[in-house]
Amino acid sequence: MKMTRLYKTAKTLMWAVVLVGLIPCGSYTALANPGLTPSASGKTAYVDFSNFPSGSTIRHDLVSWQAQGWSDGARCLQLVRMGGYLEVVVGLPENVSTARLAITHRSAYAPGCMDSGFAPVTTTINGSTLTQYYSPPAGVPGSTGFTTDRWNVTGWLVPGRNCVRITAGTLCSVYEVQRLEISITATTSRLIEDYQMTHNIDGLRPIDSTTIFTPNDHRAVCWTKVTSEAIGQRIEWRFYDPSGALYYQGQRRADRYNWGYIGVANRRPSDLPGQWRVDIYIAGRFQVSVPFTIGTMRCSVNAPRVTGIEFPSVILADGGKITSYVSFFDPNGDITSVRFDVVNAVRFTPFSFEPDISGKTSGSFSFRIWATIRQNVTLKVTLIDRLGNKSEPYYFSFRAI
Repeated sequence: MKMTRLYKTAKTLMWAVVLVGLIPCGSYTALANPGLTPSASGKTAYVDFSNFPSGSTIRHDLVSWQAQGWSDGARCLQLVRMGGYLEVVVGLPENVSTARLAITHRSAYAPGCMDSGFAPVTTTINGSTLTQYYSPPAGVPGSTGFTTDRWNVTGWLVPGRNCVRITAGTLCSVYEVQRLEISITATTSRLIEDYQMTHNIDGLRPIDSTTIFTPNDHRAVCWTKVTSEAIGQRIEWRFYDPSGALYYQGQRRADRYNWGYIGVANRRPSDLPGQWRVDIYIAGRFQVSVPFTIGTMRCSVNAPRVTGIEFPSVILADGGKITSYVSFFDPNGDITSVRFDVVNAVRFTPFSFEPDISGKTSGSFSFRIWATIRQNVTLKVTLIDRLGNKSEPYYFSFRAI
């Protein structure tokens, strides 16, 4: 899969993009290896800006993303000038039966602006307009909550490379994007229609949409809407902590709207900062995995930080080398080494190397892993800078079959 390397220039607050053999977005050539390949139960590709401004973006299963005319806001990307855009490229296989686009966004209310005082933007898919001068409903003037809007875009997408683009119009109000994702279902239909992380539920619906929880938040809730044929079946939520260990498992007989949650404040999750996930099952069959973050890393203010790992959950134990990426943030730009320690495996060798990222405060670098025997593997990733500061460990797991 062709990847995009990103770095930030301090003077302009713009991201320059180095494209390695990447076709321009206006050309929709099919990919031999699409960026998003669904299992029978479905899969999601996303880019998430919830770590801004102190961290780097998190992405999963994208071919590439780029932006122009933007700045890093508080837990979001801000389009700050007319014609500024966010562009996301996703590769799709041929057996997609359902595809949904979800954008978590908002705009500040500004009296006198067109479109009822909210920032005008246009969203296109492969050059065709999906929504024009769309402004997310912020509720009431002065509201600051992000809104997640979803569209069924099955008929808009094609096998191979697809380009989703949000372009700003004449801005007199800041437009902010927190997350953009495309979820797809293969020919075998999925039993979940919608889901999102939220702080609480009111009237069967989530009160907000978020991927970041603080240690003082009462709960981290996963709201789930199921299809009519799933009603009455057993729905299950499995919450995994940053080490990959199962923390909590809850279930019930599914209604149309359902939710599972873990307590955070004054409970063990408040002391386990990092990236969590919740896997949702219906009738014992896996449906979708939903990532979220609790708190901040407990490390020195100058220490580097792992902000994400891109690696498949299943690989073949055939010795084939899998190229993946570590996303990082380092305030001093002086990371000298990365170490991969083995937490659990049948037979796997720990390794370390020196990434070529001197002077960079955020971005990503590649690593390669392979396996020759069938096993479940959990690795711990640690970054080390020139002064010996170490990042909080970041855990990820995969299965070799």
